Amino acid sequence: MAVFKNRETMQRIYTELWNQLVRETDIGQKLMKAGINILFKFTDPEMVMYIDENGALFGEAAEAQRPVITEILSGDTAHKFWLNKIDMPRALASRQIKAKGSTFKMLQLLPLLSLVQEVYPAYCRKYNLPME
Repeated sequence: MAVFKNRETMQRIYTELWNQLVRETDIGQKLMKAGINILFKFTDPEMVMYIDENGALFGEAAEAQRPVITEILSGDTAHKFWLNKIDMPRALASRQIKAKGSTFKMLQLLPLLSLVQEVYPAYCRKYNLPME
């Protein structure tokens, strides 16, 4: 059974998560300074999310952007990654995460994503998502 019941639930959680990160941390400034933006194409549930220094966009607004990095992954894989239960290089090698774009920018992105991993467990508790 998938972690996220539907796209609406996943979008609500990720909207809140990314808005908090951009508002309360320097992740937005770091993304802007590094010239990084990212398009996530999720499966199960199907959802598209674009992240830049301003936060998250979804659906058609997300697809209209020009990302530096695109990642394709399942909702469950994303959930495990944000919980720091999946190693990015291993996930890329095993094709759990498919990525397109600058390898240099992806390497710059990894330390920034650790901020997400720090706060994501609180969202799991808030929205009653499994943490295994």
